[in-house]
This record gives sequence, C-alpha cells and structure tokens, in this order.
Amino acid sequence: MASSPLRVFFLWHFHQPWYAPFDGGPAPLPWVRLHALKDYAALPALFAANPRVPHAANLVPGLLDQIEMLTNGGSDAFLEIAKTPVPQWDAGARRYALENFFSVNDRVLSRFPRYADLKMRADAGEAFSEADFRDLVVLFHLAWSSPELHKDPLLVRLRKRGHAFTEEDKTSLLDRQTAALSDVIPAWRAAFASGNVEASTSPYHHPILPLLADSGVARQSLPDAPLPSPRFAHPEDARSQIALGLSTFERHFGFRPKGMWPPEGALSETALALLGEAGASWVATDEALLFQSPPVSKRSFGEGDRARTLFRPWSLPGVNSPAIFFRDRVLSDRIGFSYASWDAGDAAADFVARLLSIRAAAPEAELAVPVILDGENAWETYPGNGEPFLNALAAALENRDDIRVVTPSQALAEIPPTPLEGFVAGSWVNGTLATWIGSPAKNRAWTLLGAARDSLAGLVAAAPVVAPAEVLAGRAGAAASVKAALFAAEASDWFWWFGDDHTSAHDPVFDELFRRHLAAAYRAAGRLVPVALLEPVDPAHGPAFEEPLRALWPAIDGMDDGAETGWEGAGRAAVRPQGTMHRGAGLVKEMLFGASASGDPLFIRLEPADATGPAGLAGLTLRVELLVAGAPEPAAFEALIAPGIADVNGARIALGKALEVRLPLGVPHTGALVFRARLLDAMGRVAEAFPADGWLRFTPPGPASSAMSILRARTGPTS
Repeated sequence: MASSPLRVFFLWHFHQPWYAPFDGGPAPLPWVRLHALKDYAALPALFAANPRVPHAANLVPGLLDQIEMLTNGGSDAFLEIAKTPVPQWDAGARRYALENFFSVNDRVLSRFPRYADLKMRADAGEAFSEADFRDLVVLFHLAWSSPELHKDPLLVRLRKRGHAFTEEDKTSLLDRQTAALSDVIPAWRAAFASGNVEASTSPYHHPILPLLADSGVARQSLPDAPLPSPRFAHPEDARSQIALGLSTFERHFGFRPKGMWPPEGALSETALALLGEAGASWVATDEALLFQSPPVSKRSFGEGDRARTLFRPWSLPGVNSPAIFFRDRVLSDRIGFSYASWDAGDAAADFVARLLSIRAAAPEAELAVPVILDGENAWETYPGNGEPFLNALAAALENRDDIRVVTPSQALAEIPPTPLEGFVAGSWVNGTLATWIGSPAKNRAWTLLGAARDSLAGLVAAAPVVAPAEVLAGRAGAAASVKAALFAAEASDWFWWFGDDHTSAHDPVFDELFRRHLAAAYRAAGRLVPVALLEPVDPAHGPAFEEPLRALWPAIDGMDDGAETGWEGAGRAAVRPQGTMHRGAGLVKEMLFGASASGDPLFIRLEPADATGPAGLAGLTLRVELLVAGAPEPAAFEALIAPGIADVNGARIALGKALEVRLPLGVPHTGALVFRARLLDAMGRVAEAFPADGWLRFTPPGPASSAMSILRARTGPTS
C-alpha cells in the first residue's frame, strides 16, 4: 500500500510580558514596539506570498493590547529618549543611549557600517558628539525595521545616506514607524481571514498554568526540587487568565480560536482540564512531555515506533482534555537555532530530507509533524530577517506529493487523538518546570506573589477580570485594579529571568517590574507596600558596591576631594542613570558612604558629575531612607540642598565641591544598615537614586550593640 502524504504544520508563537507600569510612566523596555516593527507585521506578508503553504500563529493577548496602546500614543523609555532632540540631552540621557541603543544582534548591526563604527568607538570609550548620538538613534531604529518597512522611500533614503542624519530625519523615521505600528493587528486580521493562517492564543499574561494551579506539580518531573512554602495554588487565577485571553483575542479579531498555546508549553492534568473547559479543541507542547508520561516513558523506541508515537495527537481521558500535539524538537530547534548560518536553499533541503526520513521510518502510518517555535527572536540572526529562508522552505514544500503542509485543526480532523494513560507536568524546556521555580530567587518571587495574593484575596475574589489597559485608562475600580496588577505579576517572564539559568542586560528591570506590579496591587487596595518589595528579588540584580573598609568620622564641609582624611576607606557605589529623562539626570557619578565605629551616625558623600558640578545639586531635595525592622515603612530624612553648611533636624549637610551628610541614627548600631538616597526635584519626582533600584546594605565596623531606633525623632514625610 502506498504511503499517504506526511503532514507537517508550523506554529509560530509571539509574546511579550506586560511592560507598562501601573504606577504611571512609559514602559521601561521597548520590545513590544521594536519587535512589532521588525517581526510582528512581517510574517503575515510572507505567509500571503506563499498561499499554498498554510501556517498557524499564536498571538498572546497581552501583547496585542500593548501594540494597541502604542498605536494610541503609548510610549517606552527608549522612545522617550529618541524623540527628544539630541541638543536637549543631559548626561544621563547620553549614558542611557550608549548603554541601550546598541541592543541589536551583532549580525544586524554589521549591516550598517556607520553603526558598527559607533559600536567600536563606544567600546573604546571615545567621546560622542551630538551628530554621533543622532546617528546612533537613527541607525538603532533602522536596524529594528522589517525588510518590508525598509522598502519605504524614507527608509531607503536614510539607509542609502548611512550617516549625518538630522533631527528632521530622526523625527520622520520615528513618525513613520509609529504609523507602521497601526498596521500590525490589521495584517494579522487579514491573514486569519484568508484561511491560510490558523489562529491560536494563550492565557492573557502568558503565565505558567500548572504552577498557578498548584506549584507542587513541579515535583512530578523533578521529585527533589526545593519548592516555596506555602505552595501557590490558585486554579481560579489560571481559569481567569484563560478567559481574559480568549475574550481579548475575540475583541481584536472577532472570533475565538480553536487552539491555545499553553505558555512555554507548560501543561499538567489540571491545566489540560482548564483549557478544555474553556473550549480549546487543541493545545501543543514539546515531545519531552509525551515521552516522560506513563506508560509511554516505559517503552523502548525504534525510529518507526518513535514516529508512530510522537507524530499524532493525544488526549487525556476524564478531564475534558483538548487534543495535544507534541512538537518535533529537532526540526523546531533547527529553524530556531541552526539554519540561520546556512544557505537558505540548503537549509530548506535539509528540512525536507528530515521529514522524508520520518516518513520512511513509518511508511504505513498517518502522521502529522508539529514544528513549533518562537516567532520573533530567531529571525534577527537570519539574512533578510528570515525572508529568504522562509521563501526557500515554502518553495521546497508547496509542490510535493509526499509532504502536505496543513494547519493544526486540519491535522486533528484527519487523525483522531489517542488516549494517554497519564500525564507528567512539565514544559518545553527540558520537560520540567525548573525554569520558573525551584531556585532561591524564583522561589522568593513565588513567595512574594503568594503573600500578595493571599493578603488581597478578598478583593480579588469579588473583582471582575479586566485588562490592564482598562486600569491605566482609569476605567476600572479598586478591586479590578488589584486583580489586574496581580495577574500581570503572574507572567512567566519574570520567573524566567530570576536565578542564573538565564540572563540579559535588563535583568534588574524585569526584577523591578515584577515588584512594581505587586506594589501596584497593594496600593490599589489601599494597603502599605511591604518592605520586601523594595529590594530586588534576586540578589544578583541588586547594586554593585564596595563595602566600607573602616569606620569613618569625616568633617562635613563639602570641601575635600573625597580621598583626604576622613573619607579614606569609605564604601563606594557607582551611580547609573535610571532610564528616563527626568529620572536619569546624570547629576552624580559616585556615592561614598560609611558609619562610625559604633554604627552611628551614617555618613554619605555624593560626588557631582563633571558635566553638572555641585551647582547641579543646589535646589534639589536630598531624601535618605532606612529600613527599620518591624516598621511598616522606611524611616526617612529630607533636606533642601543649598551651598554651604547647615544643621537640619540634628543632621549636618554641606554642599561645596561635593554634597556631604552626617545623619545621626539615634543609638549605636553595628548590625546591617540598609539605606538608599534620592535626589528629588521641585515637583517631588526622583531625579536620581542611589542605588537605582533596591537598597545598600552594609555592616559598620565596631563593637556590638543593642537594637537601634533609626531616626525616631527625625523622620521626614514618607511616600
């Protein structure tokens, strides 16, 4: 009997976490905007160019809403800097640009000679002119533009010139990109309407469903995993995230998809039941979850047995389970991580050859091979943002009789699911849930989330489920705002970046956003924000500093250079700007700190940045906060900064060549002192903070003492 054609389907997944803070201001990271410009609108056009090769695309609802917010005037910290005329940039904006506007894959950067030259100069520490910074902004945004956008006459002209861009050029490019954002969701709407692209979606904030339902299931695949106590167990949150995801997708596209991608392919029996309850007809995950589930895990496989087992849908009886597709990891990872360095035709030929080897292993079986991967991050390593490879792959597949490209729903209609006898919870990362739970930092995050969820349980239970955009627009009540902020903190992404298994240049920002979402939930409920949310979840994301080497007692006159007698051996913390124009002023380059031998008083010296000098600090307010054990809020001291020496509420503050402070604490202390300093402008906004996030913690040298009472008689107003 002749073999039937081998079915194969492609599922591309797109998501970003919720970046927009509930306490106001632009999103601190630009990845929704930049990936929308480079990737999200590019694939529908490629799919339309190859109508004989269908695809499936999974769009996470929280991503869709953030794209919509950007089209309606939303912003991010990168864009705020970019839109500001370079002559108006202060030292903080310049540092911010150097630290962030080279955030481009090296292969992409190398396509722009001037950009590559700027990178070499920045790495060498060379000074940049205004023209250099303007070119940097324009080239960064050209690099984050799709091949289709590069066909626009404006971008053609800018890329041809390659350098010496004007403010008008910069503004025109940013305006053109803003206009392009409004095309993203309509492009997908047209793709779904064509019938050539099947839609699927995910729970709204892309949470790890098994862990929301019961964090204890992590031990199914890792029996010895250390887990947080008490366990997090809120299946009602998982159910609400699914429901909000489906309703949001329907609002954008007018229908509910048949399939759902469980975030990170993470599934458990409870998660399957919840997805089935919500009406999903199919879900997808990684092959590892099939091969570790009973009794499949006990089988001995040849290639034929493996193909007959893996390349068919399955279901879990008794829980209203949707059909489950298990992806082929090799083929998926070849597209995601290998083929970028190949000739496009050779890569397509290799892909087809691997499909034919699967067909040959089980020629009599009805098989469907799922190829599932991230739809955004892979393409920046490909020539032409992946367009030559995808076109070559389509050409290699579209006219074959032995291979048929289908959608997941078509595959399910032709191959009925096989019952599984059991299911071991896991994800598409090594078949376990260890990427999101089990390490000290990840567990601490679950503990903070659980504490907030339990503390605010009454409000959450009674609140309607609303999207974050409703809260930010002022259209949600207090209880709904609490629930929205908590749900944003349940996203998978925050837990991904805790611990040392994954890292990025923006780890501290992810850490801070997780805590800001939780803090917003407490504030919406009218509750005090727990002190634990003021420090980074992961100690690795805290400030880098040198502890004091000895006790201090410097003269507070602001006149020495910081290296003279009195400040020798002080602790040192370099200052980094916080990322927006009004919070990254670049006023201070270093903070010195320490304490006397008894631990009282605390000494602080702020060294002005060369560009601003001491005059840049005058007129600001210095606020020093200390964490006090058992107190609901930090103790605080505030003083207006003025030239000369002044005694304020028992403290001495002096502004000369530097700003120096002697701050009595109340009693001697040699336990850990935990403090931070901030400079506030006339409106009470933070102009600069030391450290930018979290607190400085050090133990003063000297004899032991009793518990302290910090600033009991000297606390200023708290916020």
